[in-house]
Formats: sequence, structure tokens, C-alpha cells
Amino acid sequence: MRFSTLVVLVATLPFAACSSAGGGDTAAGAPVGALPETAAGEADAATEARVAVHAVVDLPRTFATEGLSATFYDAADNVLYALSDTQPSLTPLLGSVDHTRWTPGTPTTLTKRPGAAWDGEGLTRIDGDFLALTVETTPTLERFDAKGVFLASVPLPAIYTQQRAGNKGIESLASSPDGAYLFAANEAALVPDGEAASKAAGTRVRILRRELATGVETQHAYLTEPLGPGSGGDMGVSDVAALSSTDLLVLERGFQPDYGSTVRIFRVDLAGAADVSASPALTSSSPVVAKELVVDLLDLPPSGATHPATQPSPLLDNYEALSVGPTLPDGRRLLFVTSDDNASRTQVARVLVLAVRGL
Repeated sequence: MRFSTLVVLVATLPFAACSSAGGGDTAAGAPVGALPETAAGEADAATEARVAVHAVVDLPRTFATEGLSATFYDAADNVLYALSDTQPSLTPLLGSVDHTRWTPGTPTTLTKRPGAAWDGEGLTRIDGDFLALTVETTPTLERFDAKGVFLASVPLPAIYTQQRAGNKGIESLASSPDGAYLFAANEAALVPDGEAASKAAGTRVRILRRELATGVETQHAYLTEPLGPGSGGDMGVSDVAALSSTDLLVLERGFQPDYGSTVRIFRVDLAGAADVSASPALTSSSPVVAKELVVDLLDLPPSGATHPATQPSPLLDNYEALSVGPTLPDGRRLLFVTSDDNASRTQVARVLVLAVRGL
């Protein structure tokens, strides 16, 4: 099975403030991925922060690449571990030296779990063990060793059990680079915290920050963007990634059946942000963290991508996973944004690699 060959076009975009308040090459096979960026697309490092498409890689349609809804990047081995939401397994995506090719390896099955229900939605790794949100609707956080054997269940605040119907519960999981802090977030507002996103307003979610050594927790309110163009659909937080113990990237994703996907990445700093963990309900007067737009994927060029369904850009899809990659020699940081194809022929399992200045 081969990767699709996609020619990469380079685009640069400035950061924009949002108005909301508050390794080595892989040995396995030689699939063709996206071509690297051209020198003509390089900008002076002294200019303001910009975003470029580094690579677009469509994964082969196999059982191992269906429903990839969360990722964790292992810098030591240049492997992007992807968690499936359809079966309890981790698929290693083996990266090329230039991060423009990703080869699916042999999946690891997560075994000896205490329950049969499964809906994997978040993934990180701490001290060599994997932590995964394994059931969105419960919600359930579980710890596994490097071989995928269940070790223990990890408690989450009781407020997260009050989730909205329609599989809109706990969705995002990340750890700080030093492994000292764990972060989690729900996709859409919990029942006591307000409504789902509408055309007029976004939805309020809670970002959990836990210091692992002490167990001290804080919760911070985050407001998404309103619904995108089109009718119906939804908008919510599909993943978070940590740049530091307080600095997060938030992946917002929406979908309208007659329009397609809306995908944006924002940056937030939790340092000094209001702690709402004592609030039994969030309201319009609850303080939300300030956020800065890093990129709206609609503003990027298609970069050779194609798509089988209606999308405002063929680059777009159901992106559910966000991981922070290495820093390039020119100072730009790579981000890996992975889509969940929902085992559907009208969607694409894809790794979008972005190069971002200023992270």
C-alpha cells in the first residue's frame, strides 16, 4: 500500500489575536509522502511569526489507520503514536527524517482493560507509560505500559460526568514537556455549563490542569468559536497540546453537512487564568481564558491535497489530533495534525504537518 504523492506548496500566515476575552529514515517500506518545502518559501526568521504547510500525507486505507482520534509524538524515535476510537489499539506512524513521510507500523493492542466499552479520544505518555481517554461517555482515563497492558484507572473530576448527549464529553489529553502536568478538556459544554455552539456563540468547555506530583488541580473556562458556514452541525475542542506547564495549543473543529469542516488552532496561557473548578456551572459572566489564533486551516493553500467529499478546501477533514513536533534548524516548530476518517470513504486519514514560527 502506498501513500498518495502530494506536492507541498508553502504558505505563510501571520498570527492573529482572537477577540475572545477572558531520528533516521524508516526501515519499513518506502511509501511516497509529501515533498519537502522549497527554499523559495523560506521567510526571514526575524519577521513576524508565520505558518507554512510542511507536508500533507494521506495514510493508506487499512484497519490500522481507521478512526485515528488522538496522537502522541515520541521525539526520541520519531514516531507518532495514534490511538483508534474504533478498537483499543495504538498504531505507530514511523516518520522520515524530514517529517514528510509517515509509515504505519504494526499496531499494539491495549489489553487487560477492566471494561469492554471503547471510544479512544485522547493520548499522551508519561514516564514511559501511555495515558488514554478510553471512553468518552463515562468518562474514563486509563494508564498502560509500553506494551499496551492496562495498569490502572486514573480518576477525573466528577463534573466531567455531566456531559452533553451526542458523544460530546471528554475529548482532549496532553502532558507538559517535562511530564509534570496533565491537561484534559471536554469537547462541548457540560450540561450545567451552558449550550452547545450556535451561529451566535461558541460553547464553554473546561480545561483541566493537574500537577501529577501533588494532585493539585485547576479548571479554566474556554470559549470556542461559533458555528461555521452552512446549516446544522457542531463546533468544539477536539484536542490540546502543551508547549509548557501553562502554555497550550487548542484544536477547534466544527462540521456542517452542507459546507464541510472548520478547523482552527489557538494558543492559550493558563498562567494567572481564573480557576473555575469551584463553579458548579459556567455562565456568560464566567471568565474565560484569552486565546490567540495560530492558524485557520482554511487560509492555507490546498498544497496538492484532494478530498472525496464537500469541503471548502481539499486540505480540510475531520482533524481530531494535535501533537507538537521538533524544532527545525530555522527555528520553526512542527505541529502534527491528524484526521479521523471514521472508517468512511468520504473522509481521509491524513497527517498534516505544519511549520510554525514563534512556538
